Amino acid sequence: MRTRESRYIQTRLFTERDRFDGFRERQLTLPDGLVEHMLNSDDRLDHMADNYYKKDRRWWRVLDANADFLYGFDVMDETNEGEVIVIPASRDNS
Repeated sequence: MRTRESRYIQTRLFTERDRFDGFRERQLTLPDGLVEHMLNSDDRLDHMADNYYKKDRRWWRVLDANADFLYGFDVMDETNEGEVIVIPASRDNS
């Protein structure tokens, strides 16, 4: 079930022809206003979201903006220390 506030609200549903229930992939685009963040060994997505957005549950915005990371724990991999990622500008409705 999607609410009007869902980040999946614009996502197309599968049809009967697709023989699969659920949502299609969400198209990712970079928003205006980005901040660069250099990864440290102790960085976590929820901590970054809390720092930049004051809401730790917005961690997915950071992950969406950095498509090189497939999973959230990839950001925490110590081999990525020193890498620069982008943090999208804060939006109140997301």
